[in-house]
Amino acid sequence: MARMTGRLLQDAAQAWLKSFAHVAFLDRPTHGLLVFVAIAAIAPWSAAAAAFGAALAILLGKPFFSQSEWEWKEGLGAYDCALLGIAWGGAFSCGPQMMFLLGLAVLACLAMRGPLVSRLNGLGMPVLALPGLISIWLSLGVFSALGADFWLASPNNTPGSNSFGSAGPAVAIFFVTLGLFLKCRRAAAASVLVATATAILYSVAGGDPLSIQGAGLWAFTAAPAIFASSAVFLNGFRQGWKVGATAALLSAAIWLLWNHMPLLENVPPLMGPLFIGIWSALILVLGKERQFCLDLGVQHAAHVLDRARPAGATLVLTGAGVSTASGIPDYTAGHWLAPGVPASRYSYGAFLADAESRSLYWDACARFREVAARAKPNNGHLALAGLEASGYILATITQNVDGLHQAAGSRQVGELHGTIFSVRCLACDHEAEWPAADLWRHASPCCEMCGGLLKPAVIAFGESIRLATWHDATEKAAQCGAILVVGSQLAVSSASALLASARARGVPCVFLTLGSLAVPLFPGDTVIDGPAELVLPALARLLEASPPKATFS
Repeated sequence: MARMTGRLLQDAAQAWLKSFAHVAFLDRPTHGLLVFVAIAAIAPWSAAAAAFGAALAILLGKPFFSQSEWEWKEGLGAYDCALLGIAWGGAFSCGPQMMFLLGLAVLACLAMRGPLVSRLNGLGMPVLALPGLISIWLSLGVFSALGADFWLASPNNTPGSNSFGSAGPAVAIFFVTLGLFLKCRRAAAASVLVATATAILYSVAGGDPLSIQGAGLWAFTAAPAIFASSAVFLNGFRQGWKVGATAALLSAAIWLLWNHMPLLENVPPLMGPLFIGIWSALILVLGKERQFCLDLGVQHAAHVLDRARPAGATLVLTGAGVSTASGIPDYTAGHWLAPGVPASRYSYGAFLADAESRSLYWDACARFREVAARAKPNNGHLALAGLEASGYILATITQNVDGLHQAAGSRQVGELHGTIFSVRCLACDHEAEWPAADLWRHASPCCEMCGGLLKPAVIAFGESIRLATWHDATEKAAQCGAILVVGSQLAVSSASALLASARARGVPCVFLTLGSLAVPLFPGDTVIDGPAELVLPALARLLEASPPKATFS
């Protein structure tokens, strides 16, 4: 019991420190300590109020506001309240009664966090500290309605008084900057440069860069926009720098225009311009793919593909899930079979044994062929083609027979189960075009070269994969630097065997599927739960892989 209590207190302390780290877009307890010291260097009462707000959020977040274990441990449900407490510093210094009022504000902040997270995540946006910002604005409104000044502290408890005196801001800047460099040196350096340039430009324009207005522009708007985008949301991707630069420009412009906008004259901008700038930049730079571009699993998959590029590139295994968005149900699911006819009548053995089974098989394949002929590659196919053209994909081995990978522009495609658009002779392996409609209902189509039976060039139940196709697939599995499985549960032995072959060499594996997998997962595997037509374009965008021109037949 004592050990459990000790562990819980340790987790709570770590979460408390992390909540302060998140205020500056950092994530470690040591970062949080640096941020807390920085706040205390400028405004001790703000630090005290933030400490109280974060502690209360950690105490109440999981049992009363449905925060997940991960969210709670990471301090993600408390940093809004830490930010809220920073703003409450002046009021907090006015007496113990303010602790009760701040507690009410914290409860309001916690209550709105869940719905806001759900809504913004649905739009493909990070919530940032929007609940905290709204809570601050609401607090301002309440104090104003009561005729009190939210920012004004009591005469005997000035929040700005501190042991560092006038050096307090410099001390705060040092500690926050140190935290930024500890997390990501490149992003921190870029943030410092942007902050310096913005402060100089503001000074040249006649403003005081150390005033609240000036500091708000460079310290709370332009600089964090660069850092958050390149070091947090899109760390390690050039897209992060594009988003960051766009966000910095937009947020700075919004900050300068804020008080000139209708209805906003009496609303302090605080972090509003920063948040709007980041959200707008994500929309402008990442478009519809932003939701999955921000997904940590997709980002990890992108890093896997990037690292595998010089080591043989990535082998892609695809199943029915990659084509469902094109309107093609799973070929093996039986949608094309005649009602009431046993599946055994469509087996390879039945095809060889009697003409009626051959006619049934031809009918089923003809129905599938009609649908496949009308289908067009979806964004998932196009993204894979772009990744191949950019050198990230060695080859695509597919269980599908619809030809959509080739139509999208992929060149290295192995069709394990054949193609629905041609027929083959079972005797001499001659490939031929489909016979005239309904010809098979009168007589089994035969080869014009040798007279052997013709069969649609898709693998029937019980039929072996063509040796040349299998040899090529196993060769690719022996060469690849990573495996990406898309839209397949790997229930078919051939696909799972290819995976096992690659696993034996220790290559990293990424699974993109909406269903369960028929193979065990290993430590280090990456599993992404999402539709291929949405996830793959995000993956391609992160790696800046543009698809070649699709060839529709």
